[in-house]
Amino acid sequence: MTRIGNGTDHLRVLIVHPDLEAGERLVQSAVQAGHVAHYAPDLRGALALIARAIPDIIVANREWLERNGRGLFSALRGCSPLPLICPVEGVNQDPIWDRLARAVRAFQTWTGGEVTRVGSLVIDHGRKQVIWRGRPVQLPPLQFKIMTVLARRAGQVVSHTDLVREVWGIDAEDPEARELLKVHIRQIRKRLGLDPERGEVLVSVRGFGYMLTSPEEKG
Repeated sequence: MTRIGNGTDHLRVLIVHPDLEAGERLVQSAVQAGHVAHYAPDLRGALALIARAIPDIIVANREWLERNGRGLFSALRGCSPLPLICPVEGVNQDPIWDRLARAVRAFQTWTGGEVTRVGSLVIDHGRKQVIWRGRPVQLPPLQFKIMTVLARRAGQVVSHTDLVREVWGIDAEDPEARELLKVHIRQIRKRLGLDPERGEVLVSVRGFGYMLTSPEEKG
């Protein structure tokens, strides 16, 4: 999970640099700063990574960006939230990651507030919106709350009773909570285009509850 906003977690960084050595150095410095970094040497590779998950920030060689900016910006059109783009010059210039993290937090606060990422799934808390693989998905308030609770505890099983307590604010027995959630989970999967048989992203853990996982973790 990547969470940027009122709390401080790690950035999802995309490094684009035609020089492999420089690109690897940037990736290493990002990872050492505690961020999740991916590298692409060219536009094709960058677009493939963006299609999998929208980064928080794109760090790109300035000359490369001048030549390929149009294609990159075209691919980002409609993405929400938009990543910040940081051009760098030369082989030895590393970005200052703490400063970039502050810039991302300030930008996301200005554009709507806290954002939670679970792979290709983005929960924009300010806009009360879910973005799935770059596509905005409008959910009714209760279903948005369900996704918010699961996203903030991504990778953990949330019991039926805990989920109902956090979303509805009531205490319910497990059978009642399970029935209350069932229809909403089904509708969320339908709106996101998820196949429940594949156990993709929104996972039902039989006898316990539900868990949100990153689609990238399954691949």
